Amino acid sequence: MATVIVRAVDYDQSGFGEAHAVPELQQQLPLAAKLMRRLAGPDRDDYFLAVLEHAIKYHPSAQFDWTRPQSEFIATDADGQFLWVYAVIIASLRAGTQIHAGMKSFPVRMAYVIDQTVGRDAQLEFSKCDSIGWATIDDVDEPPAGPH
Repeated sequence: MATVIVRAVDYDQSGFGEAHAVPELQQQLPLAAKLMRRLAGPDRDDYFLAVLEHAIKYHPSAQFDWTRPQSEFIATDADGQFLWVYAVIIASLRAGTQIHAGMKSFPVRMAYVIDQTVGRDAQLEFSKCDSIGWATIDDVDEPPAGPH
């Protein structure tokens, strides 16, 4: 399986996604992840499930439905209730481009996996993810040491 590094993340300029999560994610970069499988979604067939080398924290918005994730991934810290995120969904940002070997600073859309059953599904269900924003990824042979 290919390893990718999430180097940068930014707000989705179209206004979609959980914008409040971007600063929290930026503090946890870089992220190493293994591309595990390709998934078709309702709108395109080139989503990838990527399992993170280290889990990250996600403090969702006040409107978040806490029945969506499995309870064992929910915790509390000084900033309140959060979700441990172990996997993300990525897809190329621009139409006509594909995630590929050797890519550097490749733009993707990124979403947190909220419901861990997504890996067993034949097709990606958006209700099992929270869209976060845009990111840039690199394909690497060996993941670098992260902030953890």
